[in-house]
Amino acid sequence: MIILIVVLSITMETIDSSLGMMYGTLLSPLLIMLGFSPHLVVPAILLSQATGGIAGTIFHHKYKNADFGGLNHHMKIVLAIVLAGIIAVILGVLFASFITETMLMIYIGIIAIIMGILCLLKFSFGFKWWKIAAVGFLASFNKSATGGGFGPLASTGKIVSGVDSRVSVATTTFSEVPLCMIGFATYVLVKGVPELPFTLTLVAGTIVGGMFGPFICAKINHKKMRRMVGALAIISGAMLLIKVFAK
Repeated sequence: MIILIVVLSITMETIDSSLGMMYGTLLSPLLIMLGFSPHLVVPAILLSQATGGIAGTIFHHKYKNADFGGLNHHMKIVLAIVLAGIIAVILGVLFASFITETMLMIYIGIIAIIMGILCLLKFSFGFKWWKIAAVGFLASFNKSATGGGFGPLASTGKIVSGVDSRVSVATTTFSEVPLCMIGFATYVLVKGVPELPFTLTLVAGTIVGGMFGPFICAKINHKKMRRMVGALAIISGAMLLIKVFAK
């Protein structure tokens, strides 16, 4: 089981740091379907996403997917997402901590399906800072409540507002680091420290995946990959809902 978890973590973080989405959106329902509690899965994903995001941010900068060398436009996008998301992260943790596991599983399943649909649809609107901040708030709430849903909203939202796709992916990876750390710290304060062996297994996988993803980001056809990942999100969410209602 440990090997399977590591492989899943590496695979999902590679996808996430190459597309800016889907680590938690795909991995959260998959781990729950394998029998792990949502209240274990969500904080473990938050911490592992933060560590994977650190590696991903370093390599995104190295491969020139974005420039994080100073307070430039790319860094301002990161700050807009993070500042808008801080309160949302805390609210999301509280939401997840005080509802039943069944309700949390249903919410995660629905969010996975919605995020998958968003990946498949085409939207467009003009760049505005308040829209970037609004995307950051909604994405952060979903992330801390379910372990997923940040990237599909944050990455897609920035792309349709005129941000270059590679810059969008890189800034999403960077902004997830502080937000996931805040979310994990809030979980620890509210629910206690999660099971460390499980959590550290995910962490190990994300560090590896965070190194591969940015290189892929610089090379891949994003439109084709996003369609595939969107379909996977819909399937995983639907399977989780089927598991819940089949009990």
